[in-house]
Amino acid sequence: MNPITVPAQSSLSGATTGAGVSTSAAVHAFDRERLVALSAPAMEDLYRQLDSPTTTVLLADSRGGVLRAIGSGREAAALPATSTQAPDGTPAPAAGEDRRAVVGARGAAQRIGIAVPILPPDGGLLGFVDAEASPLDWLSHANALLQTAARIIEHRLIETEPQGFLLLRFHRYPTVLGTPLEALALFDADGVVLLANRVAIDLLAPCPVGCGMPAAACFATQWCGIVGYAALGLRQPFVLRDHRGADYSARASLRRAAA
Repeated sequence: MNPITVPAQSSLSGATTGAGVSTSAAVHAFDRERLVALSAPAMEDLYRQLDSPTTTVLLADSRGGVLRAIGSGREAAALPATSTQAPDGTPAPAAGEDRRAVVGARGAAQRIGIAVPILPPDGGLLGFVDAEASPLDWLSHANALLQTAARIIEHRLIETEPQGFLLLRFHRYPTVLGTPLEALALFDADGVVLLANRVAIDLLAPCPVGCGMPAAACFATQWCGIVGYAALGLRQPFVLRDHRGADYSARASLRRAAA
């Protein structure tokens, strides 16, 4: 898997707008100050749960440039880039996949690091570096905590994004709605995706849901119907269907009036 590349100092610039990608999403979604501010509570909670004096929790931009670090081992933020393979020879993952590395430190000790994406591919990375080689059972638990923290940050970024017309929450299981495990997508008034979290991307694969994609590309349920459900303000979930025939429980809410 890919390593965590963490230069000592970097700024989070505006995301590059590709073909078909909404400019408003690129400008607002990955603002450095918003990302750092909204990530702070989840980062601090993650650091407390990891409960290790040798661990540093890191927030980085999409290229690995550190934006914030929590922990006594803050020198880990100056680690140089390493190879693109883990010690077992695992190849580099596709963009947006989790990244894990075992990085040789000075002396006999080894640093272990894991990073997961926040609103891939251009959002950021949340991860940690441990100054000592740790047991695999602890690493698995730490990875689960990290994944949850990253999903919470994605929720905060999407839910507080100043742009957007309609917020859609969905999942195969209605009990998941309202939790960090739900799929979340923000649309403009034309039904174009401004932001989508990792859960939404995974649930709708292989549909390339993401910035610039219209709702019609992934959902068989008509956009006007989704807007209608949102306008009613119903608490009861409605049925959302994708083009493969899969059904999801969904809730939709209007963020602002259409221009």
